[in-house]
Formats: sequence, C-alpha cells, structure tokens
Amino acid sequence: MNNREIDLEEETSTLFRTTSLTTTLMDHYMRSTGHEFLKHTVYESIIRVMDGRQSCELNPSKLDSPSEACANAEHLLSVLDSVVESIFSSVEHCCRTLRYICYCLQKKVASKWPHDPMVKTRVVSGFIFLRLLCPAILNPRQFNLISDTPSETASRSLILVAKCLQNLANLVEFGAKEPWMEVVNPFILKNKNRMIRFLDEIANVPEKPEPDDTFAGDPARDLATLHHICVMHKEDLLAQSNEKPILKKVITVTDMLSKHRQHYMDAAR
Repeated sequence: MNNREIDLEEETSTLFRTTSLTTTLMDHYMRSTGHEFLKHTVYESIIRVMDGRQSCELNPSKLDSPSEACANAEHLLSVLDSVVESIFSSVEHCCRTLRYICYCLQKKVASKWPHDPMVKTRVVSGFIFLRLLCPAILNPRQFNLISDTPSETASRSLILVAKCLQNLANLVEFGAKEPWMEVVNPFILKNKNRMIRFLDEIANVPEKPEPDDTFAGDPARDLATLHHICVMHKEDLLAQSNEKPILKKVITVTDMLSKHRQHYMDAAR
C-alpha cells in the first residue's frame, strides 16, 4: 500500500500528508508498536514539562511581561536539547519491523525521485516525527504515556516543543511569520545533520525481521480498530482489490464481522 501511494504521488511535498487508508494503517501500527520507543524518547521530557512551573511561551501577545521571554526561551531550548538527545540515542528501541518499513520507503522514494537527495529523509521523518513523536508530545494521554490532563501552561509548552521538533524534522527554520520563534533557529541548525543521520539509522534495517513474539499489545483492541479502519476505507479497499486479490478476502471478512457486530447489537437491545 505504501508503494502504491508513492506510485500515485506526483509531488514529494505532499507525500503521505493526507489521511488515507495507508496512512491510517501506518498511524495505528506505529501507535500499537511504538510505546517502548515513546517511553525512551519523549516521556521524560513530557513529565518534565508537566511537573515544572516554567512556561515555554515566546509569543509576546501571550506573555504578561516581555521580560518573561528570555527565561521561557532558555527553558524551551533546554527541553529541546534534552528530548533530541533522548531521541537520537534511542534507535535500538524503535520496533525493527517499523524500521524495515522505513527502509522500504526510502528505497522506493529514492527510485522514483533519484534527483531529490532529501526525499529519503522526509519520507521517514513524515512518519516517525509528524505521525508518532510529535503527536505523542501534543497528546500524551492518547498515547497512554500519562493519565493526568496537562495544565494549560504545560499543554501550551508541549505544543511549542512539538512545533520546534516538527520544524527540525522538516529541516526548516522559523521565519518572519513567527519572528519570536527565531531564537530556536540555532538549535535547528545545530541538529540538522544529526537529524538526517538519525533518520537514516532508523531505516538501516534492509532485511525483514522475524516476528517479535515479545510484543505486548492489545490484540482485541487492535483487531477492533483494524476492522473500523477497513469499514471506513472500504471504497479504497475495493479499488485496490483489482490489483491485489488478497484484499477481496479482507473485504469479505470485514463485511462478515460487520454483520456479526450488527447482529450482536440488535440482540442486546
């Protein structure tokens, strides 16, 4: 499915940026297998932001006094330094099957866009950062990293941390649109090459790994979610089933489970 989406895409800038069957399945797979990775990468920084009273706010319109900006910037940069150190040192905690998928993605996009040297970096960062690490920082409760709701100050600080990491993952500095964020640009410049090396290292699994029996997921929940995804994207499955006949079996099972579910709900009334 990843390969098909790449084949259909014309511009690298919009690759995997929409919500499709492929990206929805990848989102669910990363969330199901990525908990240990998230614990080793972003958890400590999330707790630090939640437990501390210091804000990361830089926007002058959101500050009580302009003098707060300096201390807030220092705190934000300290959190960013800490979280990227955790991320860059946690390659081995990332699910090897996900890393193999990243390898396949890099190989495919390099073949389609051989004259774009950064497309291999962007395709991996688009999943690892934009669809896993940054969303986990923005909504740590949804990723089962915390049980308490962050305070308003902590929530805003987490938004800013995720925003800065997203710019770093995109290898883009802040510009005139948000001049108060330009204080983060030296951090981005300092870590650009490290980011590229990290993403290449994540994808450095050229052989498909053996199934990991130690994966502690929730099979019932995962199967229920998978069924919901298939129902929501049934038209896409039907369209792809002409090229991949095995998807016809997926559609048949999806319809069967939907009928069983409806029968159960009718009986429970």
